[in-house]
Amino acid sequence: MYATCNTRIKAEQISIILEPGEDTSLEAGFPKQPAGALARIAAMLSCPKLTPLQTRFLASVATLALLGLIYWTLGHTPLAYAAELDFDGRGESRGGEDHNWHWIAQEALEGDGINDEVAGAGTTVLSARAPAVSSTGGNNVPNIDNIEAGNTTVWMFSSEQLRSQHAKKGPGLPPFEDLIADAKVQHGELRKRDGDGEPTESQELEGRQNGRTRKIYISINTCLQPNYVGSGIQSAAPPQLTLYVATDPSNKNPGPQSNSNDQMVVVMDEGYANTTIQVNGDSYMSVHAPSLGNNFTGVWNYELAVSIDGFYHSVSDDFDLEPNLFLLDSDSFAALLVTDNLTQADPSQQSYKDWMNLTAPYIVFASNINDTRALGLSKSFCGLNMNSQITGKQEQSDGEGTNVQMQMTTRGLGNKPKEQFYVTALNRSSIYNATLAQVGNSTNSGSGVVGGGGKVWRSVSFPTKSDGNCALLYNLDFCSEVAYAVPSTPDLVANYSGFQSLYDNYTLNYYHNFNYSLQQIPCHTTSDAQYSLARNCQDCAKAYKDWICAVSIPRCTDFSSGLPWLQSRNMGQPFLNGSQLSSSVLNNGYVPMSGAPTLEGTVAFSQTYISSMATNSSRNPLIDETIKPGPYKEVLPCEDLCYSLMQSCPAALGFGCPFPGKGLEASYGSRHGNSNGNLTCSFLGAYVYTGGVAKVGSDVLKACLFAAIAAIMLVGM
Repeated sequence: MYATCNTRIKAEQISIILEPGEDTSLEAGFPKQPAGALARIAAMLSCPKLTPLQTRFLASVATLALLGLIYWTLGHTPLAYAAELDFDGRGESRGGEDHNWHWIAQEALEGDGINDEVAGAGTTVLSARAPAVSSTGGNNVPNIDNIEAGNTTVWMFSSEQLRSQHAKKGPGLPPFEDLIADAKVQHGELRKRDGDGEPTESQELEGRQNGRTRKIYISINTCLQPNYVGSGIQSAAPPQLTLYVATDPSNKNPGPQSNSNDQMVVVMDEGYANTTIQVNGDSYMSVHAPSLGNNFTGVWNYELAVSIDGFYHSVSDDFDLEPNLFLLDSDSFAALLVTDNLTQADPSQQSYKDWMNLTAPYIVFASNINDTRALGLSKSFCGLNMNSQITGKQEQSDGEGTNVQMQMTTRGLGNKPKEQFYVTALNRSSIYNATLAQVGNSTNSGSGVVGGGGKVWRSVSFPTKSDGNCALLYNLDFCSEVAYAVPSTPDLVANYSGFQSLYDNYTLNYYHNFNYSLQQIPCHTTSDAQYSLARNCQDCAKAYKDWICAVSIPRCTDFSSGLPWLQSRNMGQPFLNGSQLSSSVLNNGYVPMSGAPTLEGTVAFSQTYISSMATNSSRNPLIDETIKPGPYKEVLPCEDLCYSLMQSCPAALGFGCPFPGKGLEASYGSRHGNSNGNLTCSFLGAYVYTGGVAKVGSDVLKACLFAAIAAIMLVGM
């Protein structure tokens, strides 16, 4: 097929060819032409006639030319190495540099976020490129990232996320007190009727459409820290991360390099920080990692969350004041801890029942103080969860695989619902830190959940014992308030149910005998015929139970302890390893009551540790004859337990307490030394507050009052 030409010539171009006087009027887009003129135009517009071979040849040449042009364009680039010469064109050495060094350096600068711009006259201006902005995952979504020392990561919470729907918080834990909960519900309903309560769904929608500002809750937890590589024992935590939050919409790069007037700066404390801000559009924040000294290496790992509902991570409101976790006692390998009362409701109220129907509303973290992985992370749930030696799990409340048994109890202060933690697999002669924590918001946890990042309370410290002949005893059937270490042996504890029954049954037998005697008293009679107008037989029975459990199941501690209020026991028996105290120690003089009005030269001053019954035996024969724990020291029962028994029961039963200076000090302890967390005498339901106060139940407070009255009566006698 022959090639054709379709050429369109403007009228002005054609008119140049016309002779003078020829008609130039247009017809069908061309002027009317005479025959001569048309012949000349046809000759000019005619296309050359090509053969098929010529046409193919012309197409091949054009294609080759186009390919050559493309090849030349791609090959003509600064990255194409034309030569690798050691000398330049002037004969001077290149010094080992690549001849394209200026292009390579430019690309390296751009890769580091720096652009060079020619400012003129040989001046180059280097400007830092703004760091990349990461978008948060959404409302109540944890954003997890690693950060190296000296770096800053910028995050943006978008306006779309800001205008999203509020998330549901869930029912949460039962209320602290039913009356308070009912009042809150009624007050909340009243506020909603008055129009002062939470905005309705339509009001929320209208607010989002009108661009009204919203409060956002920003919180962050440090989960991992740089490793300690210094010499010696680590005594300080790595430096803390810093949270920057832009307060000016124009500040899209908050951090240490930005104007302090345009941002909030929050240095993290113990791996935790939070803040709030009112916004109506995109929100910018950043996390900055400080420089590291020579003692640390590695990166931080953190969890940042933004919410329109509430803080994703939290700590207790009174973190610095109240740990909400207390030590009942410990032995060489375990510790028994308990929360404070979780409700003030009575057993007949619904919240009381709801609390007791829970299995493990809280968990606990524990670590030896020599393990420094969690140092500086005491306010971070994810930090404690990832770095603690021992971690309780709600789904494993039996302690299988976690070494933390968790359950609800009413033992102790006020007999209200509490959660207890039996922590095992501890080292003897050690100090541990323990932290109470809530998984998520108690209803649910994790991404998308309001408060899904967890909550922690202040940690408490506790020691473990060293000698191995005191073991924790709790959850008894009869002496249900007993929860402390008692004289024992490892073989006895190996059969724990038998260990419990041994002590419990021994005490129960004494109580049965007492109960037979109490039945001889006319308890159910008219008030004027009763033995007391202030007390009755029920008061007597309870006082006897508290007393017999305390004196028959003594609170045990290490014989090596030097605390002055402790009473040495069983000094003549061998230790568990077969060794014994030397005769020089056993034959030392023993004066049980140095302040007693005893005459010089009497038998009180001729006693020795081996000859005195107080130091060479236990107050319970079962311990000496069956258990045989070896030497130990006892925290004596509180003297008010004896006074309460004497005042609550009829005189016909013959109960009496020893007088001061005449045996009282060798048999009972005093509460006067209960300070700085020291428990100077034992009473049922006691637990140690490491902040410096020993908790006392309401029943014990009553006993203290009766003890004071009894002391006045004794002095009068």
